[in-house]
Amino acid sequence: MDEKTFGNLKVLKQGEILFREGDPGEEMFLIKKGEIKITKKIGDEDKVLAILKEGDFFGEMAIIDKAPRSATAIASTDTELIVVDREAFLKQVKENPFIEYVLETLTRRLRTTDEMLKFLYIQNEEKRFVLFLLNKAKTQGNTTEEGVDSRIESKPEAISQVIGVDKEKVTNFMGNLVKRNLIVLRNNIIIRDLNLLEKYVEYLELKEKFEK
Repeated sequence: MDEKTFGNLKVLKQGEILFREGDPGEEMFLIKKGEIKITKKIGDEDKVLAILKEGDFFGEMAIIDKAPRSATAIASTDTELIVVDREAFLKQVKENPFIEYVLETLTRRLRTTDEMLKFLYIQNEEKRFVLFLLNKAKTQGNTTEEGVDSRIESKPEAISQVIGVDKEKVTNFMGNLVKRNLIVLRNNIIIRDLNLLEKYVEYLELKEKFEK
């Protein structure tokens, strides 16, 4: 990888945050010198996923699929990075359609795995399901006359694969929320009121404490 071809040098001081989980991503990075710590919020804790060193690259998923950053990147030491511009990178990738297809497929699979890791940490399966709905509604939802369209298809089998809960249980959880008038099932799941659904999470947490 040629630094002159792909862009500028970026210098970080120890402890400086390069990007946070959820930030938009238009660049990937190659570590020229130093170390980068990759962390992710799982539950209430920040978990260290990797320590990257000289020669490693990261941030590639965001420039391929334009999705928000899936983790936070922090300089563990004083660090020098080669910034790889999205446009320059994709220009080279598009010269080989097969490589473009492989990268897009791998990125999609990694995003799915990342989504699973985020929610598998939550032991209560109903709470896991409801938090999944809330997360999607807040990050990608749009307001409709009936509430907030979570943009999650109302197909239990698809949700089951992402959050690691049996399809039958997902069906029951969805039915329960419909009965409580918290969601509406169309092609997508419509959340009637985000605040009320968050209150339901609090109810599940209290119920869980009393059942222990």
